[in-house]
Amino acid sequence: MHLISKFVSLGGRIVLLNSVLNAIPIFYLSFLKIPAKVLKMVVRIQREFLWGGARGGRKISWVEWRKVCHPRSKGGLGVRDVKAVNLSLLAKWKWRLLHEDQSLWKRVLVEKYGDHVGGLAPREGARWPRFSSLWWKNLMALEDGVGEKWFSNRVMRRIGDGRNTSFWEDRWIGEEPLYKIYPRLFALSSQKEAKVADVGLLLGGMNDWNLTWRRQPFLWESNLINNLLAFLEGVTLGNEVDKWAWLPDDGGIFSVKSTYMVLESIMLVEEVGAQEEGVFSLLWRSPAPSKVVAFSWTLLLDRIPTRANLAIRHILDPESSLNCVLCDRGVETSTHLFLHCDVSLLIWRGVLNWLDINFVTPHNLFVQFDCWNSEVSSKRLKKGVWMIWHATIWTIWKEEMRGFLRIKRRMWMRLWRKSKLYLGFGYACLRALKGEADIIQCADVDSQVTELPFFASIVRLGRNGVEEFLPLGPLSDYERYAASNLLNKQIFYRYR
Repeated sequence: MHLISKFVSLGGRIVLLNSVLNAIPIFYLSFLKIPAKVLKMVVRIQREFLWGGARGGRKISWVEWRKVCHPRSKGGLGVRDVKAVNLSLLAKWKWRLLHEDQSLWKRVLVEKYGDHVGGLAPREGARWPRFSSLWWKNLMALEDGVGEKWFSNRVMRRIGDGRNTSFWEDRWIGEEPLYKIYPRLFALSSQKEAKVADVGLLLGGMNDWNLTWRRQPFLWESNLINNLLAFLEGVTLGNEVDKWAWLPDDGGIFSVKSTYMVLESIMLVEEVGAQEEGVFSLLWRSPAPSKVVAFSWTLLLDRIPTRANLAIRHILDPESSLNCVLCDRGVETSTHLFLHCDVSLLIWRGVLNWLDINFVTPHNLFVQFDCWNSEVSSKRLKKGVWMIWHATIWTIWKEEMRGFLRIKRRMWMRLWRKSKLYLGFGYACLRALKGEADIIQCADVDSQVTELPFFASIVRLGRNGVEEFLPLGPLSDYERYAASNLLNKQIFYRYR
């Protein structure tokens, strides 16, 4: 754990967190409700691993864990919430109780706890024996603490012949069982235990309803009866067997995945703007390296160690200056550093001129990414544009951290050229590695990029990696030097 958290990038730790750490407790989570103390400990281990902590040491958790568990389209990392996974797996047992009437394990439960074990929820005032198992108690408390009857409200009967569905107590029409919609009529009815087939009569190809009452209804009760009959109009009985349906699925089939999505929408997800949701969705589709995409995610959330953010967390000395380290003309926030700083503006201007794109510098990074995405229509070119955006962001940050730009602001030209070379070469290698071509002539992708010295190139791949890099246009001394370095530093293997 120590070595992984030390040498694996944030993007790699995200993958390991989802595929390994979340999978370890699955067997336990599928049988018992996780205790609050254990849940807190598991989340702490995951959080410390994500942010690079080693052997109990803690680092700054830049993003709230609840936000980390959001779907990627909602600004999170898609990390599965342990509590929601636990409830989703337990819900599968609840679903099996509704379906497997003839199974041995259910017959044992019926003998031990009573005939009503197959219901959606325990009856009001029901008390389980003192010898009830912990598993059974957890199952009966499945809906506790979530805030609504999240399971019961999403299960209903689909009527076939109506022989196995309670007319009043099962939810088979409407949003609730009929005894909740018409409590007065249920109290008046003499058919409280009746099935739908017992109440419905087939007359001349149409269904009629034979409802009986304990006494003659009052006038206002007769109006309720008429409302009930109108509510039942159009219901027909068939020859199929009644069955339970899981409403979140179009086919009515239960799955742990759809159950988790229900719990996610209740427990975790917060609404984001349409533009933010679109940007976050596109962000993770970029073929850029995972560590670069992960950094861009933290940047869009304004969760990077700028001077302003460090001051908020009381990490900087109170007497320290909050001015930007690049231009020294404004408070160093994420937006200023990457958009409005004089040096960053020069870098973006160089990249935009290189791509022959022109738009006014926006007020935030979401709008900027959206502008980049809307400038090209080709799906293949969009991936290249996304990668260039990621490369520029990544290079600005890495060089700023190294103090590279503090020496000479004129070095911005060298910086964006480095970004251009790195991403153009990486994109070409990536396409070849995916089998789209053994030899890539990027000038053929689109006529608009034939002027670019790096995209207008041929990359030939062999068994040992990149064998040839043939520029179709003139390269400066720096570009030639950088290209040779890229070949020597095994860029090919980074995309393997």
